[in-house]
Amino acid sequence: MKKWRKLAAWARARWDKVVVLAERGARVWAAHWVLIVGSFLVFCSVLLKWVEFPLSRNLSGLQLPLLRNVGLTAHIYFLSVGALGIVVLITGLVSLRRSRPLLALVAAILLTLCVVVPCQIAFQQPALLRRLTEEDQEIELIKVFTRNYLPRNLGPVENIPKQLVLYTAWGRFLAACSFLRLGWYCFGFGSLLIAAYSISRLPGERMPTVLALICLPVGALVILVTPPVIGQHYFTGASIAKAQGDNERAIADYRKAMRWDQWHAQNIDTYATIGELQEQAGSAYGSPERHIRRAIEFKQASEYELAIFEFNRAADGGGALAVAAKRESVQTRADLGLALYRAGSIGGAVTNWEQTLAEDPSQVYVLPYLARGNYDIGRYQAALDVIARLVQVVANHTSMLADAYSLGGDCYAKLGRIADARYYYSRSMSADPIVNTWALTKLAGD
Repeated sequence: MKKWRKLAAWARARWDKVVVLAERGARVWAAHWVLIVGSFLVFCSVLLKWVEFPLSRNLSGLQLPLLRNVGLTAHIYFLSVGALGIVVLITGLVSLRRSRPLLALVAAILLTLCVVVPCQIAFQQPALLRRLTEEDQEIELIKVFTRNYLPRNLGPVENIPKQLVLYTAWGRFLAACSFLRLGWYCFGFGSLLIAAYSISRLPGERMPTVLALICLPVGALVILVTPPVIGQHYFTGASIAKAQGDNERAIADYRKAMRWDQWHAQNIDTYATIGELQEQAGSAYGSPERHIRRAIEFKQASEYELAIFEFNRAADGGGALAVAAKRESVQTRADLGLALYRAGSIGGAVTNWEQTLAEDPSQVYVLPYLARGNYDIGRYQAALDVIARLVQVVANHTSMLADAYSLGGDCYAKLGRIADARYYYSRSMSADPIVNTWALTKLAGD
């Protein structure tokens, strides 16, 4: 009997402690729930998707660097938006009891990081925005290729941004925002909650703190947006001068726009327009811009080899123009491969696609073409090697991943490895089970 009494007393004591802790926790939650929810959102956001690539892959907060361009492979960077946000937030939480105004500064820094991300994509890293938009445009071409040359897969179509307006600064900002995903929104909302909490806890007059809180992100936005806005001013003036027939002023304004805005400095259309104006004025014969203008004309006429030649001549000039010309030359080679494939010259198409990837590994959208081309000419193991790379690239896109596995199953079937073929067809069905007739008919033995 005494043992039961002791056990009951022990249980009562423990229950009383649980009640005390629960009451204390309830008081803490009631007093600081805004800070707790905001901090939770910021912490969780770094592991979520921040930037969605239309084709290749996605970036989390820990994989989105602040001061460098994004490479082909997603890496975790110490100086990334997510890592820096976590360090700043922990610093503010640790010092909360000692200095309440410091939390307001922390909230301002977090909001600044949130504002910087779309500006960084739109204005500071034109190569990243160009890659996002180019992959977006290539999705439709890959779908057409699949519909025309591969067995039908009627699975769901991914949600890809459309109608991107890139010739204005505002359009590029909206384009950058269209590729941002849940992680960025959670980070921004969590930062706003922390800012609201920090303001509510400040004693006395709060307006100076509110103004200081707003000035940091707004100041960062102004600093990042000012050069593109100036560049847009000169670009608009150049377009007006071109329409008025004032070629010299138009060329001068286009060059000023390129100096202020890196997007225009890496835009092949700007150089082609300058080349057109030089040709109309009968000046600068043999300039890189005129080579680019001729290359664009050849490309529009489907004279791809001549276009590649002219782009390479323009690339000899060096600088940002050379980077733009070389990138366009590589893309033209990929288009040449697709034209050769449609004409039945599959071996030549494969050669050009392989050269495209060798010159610029970021042109990952040629991988579906290259895999199919190798299959068509009987290079089944080479096709499987390309597919192994392709499934890593399109891991987040169900129908393309399913097509890659189905093609891999066809390759294994041709090699007589039936078990591997069935495994790949099964993975295709797992990736896209909705009306995936390609994998379904192969599994059924058709």
